[in-house]
Amino acid sequence: MSLARRRFLGTLAAPLLGVPSDPWQRMAEILERIQLPKFPDRQFPVSKFGAVPDGKTDCTVAFQKAIAACAAAGGGVVAVGAGVFLTGPIHLKSNVNLRAGQGATVKFSPDPAQYLPLVFTRWEAWSA
Repeated sequence: MSLARRRFLGTLAAPLLGVPSDPWQRMAEILERIQLPKFPDRQFPVSKFGAVPDGKTDCTVAFQKAIAACAAAGGGVVAVGAGVFLTGPIHLKSNVNLRAGQGATVKFSPDPAQYLPLVFTRWEAWSA
């Protein structure tokens, strides 16, 4: 079903369902339902797991270790301090909050080999 058709049908059905036809009119209702996540008050600084903020040292393993330790402890915050941290992919786990502090930069590696294997994805019905 095309977007234009969905919009047309939604416009027709909205008055029958008692829903405003303009989605922006529902913004306040939607915002009231949003609940911010709550993470345990535990800190796991990536620097304590071997990350070096020089923008040259690969900190991928340090990020992985900090995230694994945080998840094993039941969750918390993986903290990235000031500096430039070079890393490959970052895979977060449940109840883990990655927080970059003041002056922190997480710089992703330009090496495509670090992001293998490729993952099948779809975006607007196109597959890659």
